[in-house]
Amino acid sequence: MIVDCHTHLLPDRLASAVRRFFRDHGLAEFHYSLDHREVLDRHHADGIDTVWNLPYAHKAEMARSLNASMIEVSASLADHPVDVVPGCTVHPDDSDPLADFNDAVEAGARVLKLHCSVGAYEADDPRLSDVLEAAGDRGVPVVIHAGHGVDGFTAADELAPIGRAAAQHRGTAIILAHFGHHAFEDAVELLGEHPNLVADLTPVTFSPVPITADIANRYADRILFGSDAPNTGHPASHLLDLLRSTGASEATLESICSSNARRLTSATA
Repeated sequence: MIVDCHTHLLPDRLASAVRRFFRDHGLAEFHYSLDHREVLDRHHADGIDTVWNLPYAHKAEMARSLNASMIEVSASLADHPVDVVPGCTVHPDDSDPLADFNDAVEAGARVLKLHCSVGAYEADDPRLSDVLEAAGDRGVPVVIHAGHGVDGFTAADELAPIGRAAAQHRGTAIILAHFGHHAFEDAVELLGEHPNLVADLTPVTFSPVPITADIANRYADRILFGSDAPNTGHPASHLLDLLRSTGASEATLESICSSNARRLTSATA
């Protein structure tokens, strides 16, 4: 079975605001509705049995309530065949991001998501240092969207804070969202420099990550599958077909699509 490590089954009001943002920037032809169960039904049909549900806070005084809402969303979907792994987030402008993180994990969150462009900060922001260290101590993987552009892409120079964060917190699994696409080649080099750095294959809206069999096989234990559902131009089935079409080995495909993700969240299961 398959784990989708990058979905956003958000509370209704926030989900609508995010979709409106995309429409305002000319992106409207998405392959999923905002209905959580409809997304999960389609994932189930595609062989996906687990999703990581990732929130992000765009301003201060939002993370704590959003984290609670994400736990509620996951609980409301507990009867679905697809397991929804609740994620949490923090914002460096809050008074105590570490407490927000710890409380969310105690409530059941198993993944931390940081979105540098939405929140207007960098991955190595000193105010997040205690959170990243605690994530390592608690076995919580940290998914970070590095790029700051409204188009969702990452430039090569925007990867440096990710590298610094990985170097400063070697015991923390840091997952580079979208594999740093468009700076994919630079992200591959960064992966080689930091053994605690992982990358997901989540497309940037309509642009899939240009993964190759060579890179997939080389870093088979540090790549994850992701779809960005519901805000993606590609159904998960198509993204899975693209990955399989690279010619990567069956062992690599199994690691990317399943065992890597299960290992990363096993400590908080």
